[in-house]
Amino acid sequence: MECFILAGGQSRRFGEDKILYKLGSKRTIDYIIEEAQKVCDKVFIVAKDREKFKDLHIPVLEDLLPFQAPIVGVYTALKSSGSKEVLILTGDMPLVKKEVLKLLMDSYSSPVTLFSINGKLYPLTAIYSTEILKALEEYIALGKRSLVGFLENVPCKVITEESVKPVDPELASFINMNTREDLSLLLEKIR
Repeated sequence: MECFILAGGQSRRFGEDKILYKLGSKRTIDYIIEEAQKVCDKVFIVAKDREKFKDLHIPVLEDLLPFQAPIVGVYTALKSSGSKEVLILTGDMPLVKKEVLKLLMDSYSSPVTLFSINGKLYPLTAIYSTEILKALEEYIALGKRSLVGFLENVPCKVITEESVKPVDPELASFINMNTREDLSLLLEKIR
């Protein structure tokens, strides 16, 4: 399976580029790449600015649409993939564990499988079938930009925290790095 790490966010709430922010000995994205490489044949970065990631030594795909939203990253991954399904990861969850990714892969049911943790959907830690590409293109052509809105009309298999806790008891894989407060929590967990 191919993995696409979405790294196109603006990091407004964080105040600087959180994807390249150094957490302990590595950058945020390095942690995610390492875990993805343990379970996927190929790993790609999807970003607005390819130049920013040239030192990563993995392929970087430029967003295929001119606007900025998570749906652009998913669209770019599906359009660029040579696989029937793709693993989508967000670039701001550095504690994602290979065991959680393996659970996602083992639980996969077409066309979309994603997590719901404490009632919140995680469409950027999910597996998407390329068979939804046409429906996604039609949705975007209508001027719609919400990935969650798109998923409301697609059959999704949802994995809840009860299934995740045996492999990630603290649900650390789902800690987003959006603010400086999140950073404190992440640094605690990385040590």
